[in-house]
Amino acid sequence: MYNEKMKITTRDFGEIEVQENDIINFICGMYGFEDKKRYVLLKDNPDDDIMFLQSLDDVELSFVLIDPYAIFRDYNPDLNEEDLEELGVKDGTELKFLTIAIIKEDIRDSVVNLKSPIAISPATRTAKQVILQNTYPLRYKMMVAEEGEKC
Repeated sequence: MYNEKMKITTRDFGEIEVQENDIINFICGMYGFEDKKRYVLLKDNPDDDIMFLQSLDDVELSFVLIDPYAIFRDYNPDLNEEDLEELGVKDGTELKFLTIAIIKEDIRDSVVNLKSPIAISPATRTAKQVILQNTYPLRYKMMVAEEGEKC
């Protein structure tokens, strides 16, 4: 199948070129942005843990995302059956999880939402922001000061 390239305009990077198979389609949109369903992930390097989720439906809508495993190694998302069914998977091991970050002026105050990550099915390029069944905080500090460290 031919993978067509397309130019998009982004809030933070100006005009860039993406491939059609880079598009992630949200089943229900993100909380608060239910009508915006088409996004692309943007990052400088494939190995980066920090990336941007850019809406294709609204140039001004972009989220900073972070791989939760980069800051919380024991992250073990537990989804309900409805979410798994909507994403077309049997269990969460088939999904990629990304957390929304709120970056503050003082980086030490920046947080990620571990309770409601974005679950992406790499096989179908569909996604959904989910509410996990396990207990995780809505606001988890990205940078935890080492014991005895002076800030």
